[in-house]
Amino acid sequence: MKSFQDGKFTIQDEAAGLIPMVLNPKPEEKILDACSSPGGKTTFLAELMGDKGEIFAWDLHEHRVKLVNKAAQRLGMKCIKTEGKDASKYDENYKEVFDKILLDVPCLGIGVLKRKPDIKWKRKKEDIEEITKLQEAILENCARYLKRGGELVYSTCSILKEENEDVIQKFLERNKNFKIQKIDFVKNKFFEKFVEKENFIQVYQNENTDGFFICKLKRQK
Repeated sequence: MKSFQDGKFTIQDEAAGLIPMVLNPKPEEKILDACSSPGGKTTFLAELMGDKGEIFAWDLHEHRVKLVNKAAQRLGMKCIKTEGKDASKYDENYKEVFDKILLDVPCLGIGVLKRKPDIKWKRKKEDIEEITKLQEAILENCARYLKRGGELVYSTCSILKEENEDVIQKFLERNKNFKIQKIDFVKNKFFEKFVEKENFIQVYQNENTDGFFICKLKRQK
């Protein structure tokens, strides 16, 4: 479709699209999207910022970085700077650099079974321990890149408590200078259906959307 190729619109799951909205980036801010491929959320962040500011878009694999570049180029977004980088490894050069951070971390994908039914027989119980270690490492390291007073959104396309609430709880126990932010932007009835306990959004896979977990944290000092 020519209008798609010309960057007139993009396509994204409704629940996935909530994640950049929860982060709520502003023009001229410096943003980190540490697990950015294939670039749907990254480019939406750029759109919300009016393409003004800087978005550092990382991914571990170079071929996936190319997907982000392709998405940014199609939509004409200039503020996105891509890099092949391992978000689970701490880099002192980025200490307290970013105003806001998006961590849509690798997960077991239990929230997208209708798109990827093979997950049902590929995943094993022992995979949970392995993936949560990676999620915890990414959150722990990237949180140190956040400025004081900055905000961070942690999300997965999973519905497992071990990958979501448990990871957040362990992080907060180790980092007393972070607090959960109430997701108070969700006032429109369209979004209210996704909010649980005001502290996070848990979307369970349904006929309209994929399953996602979204939690917002703020660095106090």
